[in-house]
Amino acid sequence: MTVEHLKFAAYGLALGLLVTLVVWVIGLWSRRELRQQVTKLREHLHTQMEISQGGNEQRRMELERLRNENENLRISVKAWQQKPGRHELRSLQVYDTAIHRLLETTPGFSMAWEAALKDAEEQVERSDRGILAFTRRLILPRAASPSQGPVVGKATGEIDD
Repeated sequence: MTVEHLKFAAYGLALGLLVTLVVWVIGLWSRRELRQQVTKLREHLHTQMEISQGGNEQRRMELERLRNENENLRISVKAWQQKPGRHELRSLQVYDTAIHRLLETTPGFSMAWEAALKDAEEQVERSDRGILAFTRRLILPRAASPSQGPVVGKATGEIDD
């Protein structure tokens, strides 16, 4: 090999090492930028997870509050359904007094009354079964119709709506 070939080889080696050094520096620079991006993305993800966790916790608390409120309202509705109003109690007392007076003064009325009462109890019992009866009672209760008074059940004088 001649000196020129050695010079040419040295220049080639130097150029190769220079290219390698440039690629290595660019790689280090890119690696540094990628690490910064990864760190930034991790912080962003952590922030998003904290926000989501806070929102989920808030939703969970709101759901629990609504469940408790729903249960309280359900209990209140049951309690209100069980309490008769003053008007119903007064009507019941008036009807009871009138029925007892009729039973005492009208001959033959007690037999007809007992038969009518038994038929009415059976009819109310049949109509109280199923969803259709429930919706019918909500939409147009028999006791609320203007042509009829409340339906009096059994011998105890209970009002059935």
